[in-house]
Amino acid sequence: MPSASTITASDVAAAVSITADTSADYCLTDAYGITYTGAPAHLALSALARPDLTAWPHHIGHAAQTRVRWAAHTLIDWFTSVHVDPGHADEFAALTPLRVCELIAYLATAGDPDVLTHVGPESLRAYTEHLLHDAVPNPDCPLPQLIDSPYRSLAGIDGTPRRLQVSATASNGADTVPILIDIQADQRIHWEFTAPIPIPVDKLDILMRDPDYLLGDYLSDNRHLIEDHLTYCNADSEDGVSVDATPATPRTSPARWSATASPSTAAERARIGG
Repeated sequence: MPSASTITASDVAAAVSITADTSADYCLTDAYGITYTGAPAHLALSALARPDLTAWPHHIGHAAQTRVRWAAHTLIDWFTSVHVDPGHADEFAALTPLRVCELIAYLATAGDPDVLTHVGPESLRAYTEHLLHDAVPNPDCPLPQLIDSPYRSLAGIDGTPRRLQVSATASNGADTVPILIDIQADQRIHWEFTAPIPIPVDKLDILMRDPDYLLGDYLSDNRHLIEDHLTYCNADSEDGVSVDATPATPRTSPARWSATASPSTAAERARIGG
């Protein structure tokens, strides 16, 4: 069984149905019927960061899957940072999805999370330059080992990340899509139920990149979406309702790529958060 140190670009590409023919003229559709268009490299990153869009064969273990998802999130952080060289950001966005899979496999294999989580504004350029302009993977061109000391975040001053160059469109033009979610909530009493929750189309992609964490936070911040399911909604608690949430179905469905069908109107497009 491949480990995180032996996963290949072919393994990564197969997990999200990317082939040599997957180009800038393609769009991505998820199992919820949302179609994503935009920069080809950003579409590939989005698919690889979302556990519901990666269908791994049985011989790819959990450790390797986790490492690939970490690598995808790392490249999202790097190439959408307010500190990235604008030229590097544009070069990366224009890469083919297959090349992105090669870089993801390389970073998952050669990257040390303890080092790369400390890449900051000063050291970032060395990494983006390496990925874009060195013939990686190549043993003669090893991954840099630079970090910012003291460490500074790659996010902007307000902590808000830049956005992926990806747009989302529902097939019926709706602003929200119902997602069946398993929910547990506590406020001195405990609720456990499954319910269809209307998720804004323009938020679905980023929520599904880390659904076991982000969906609960989203529902905690938007308690009105589950209020009708909380029988004792006025239970007394200074801490409010604690919510855990995970997608009920489908948990995993392979990414589907097809020739681009552009949204007919600007009103049907929604910008995806990075």
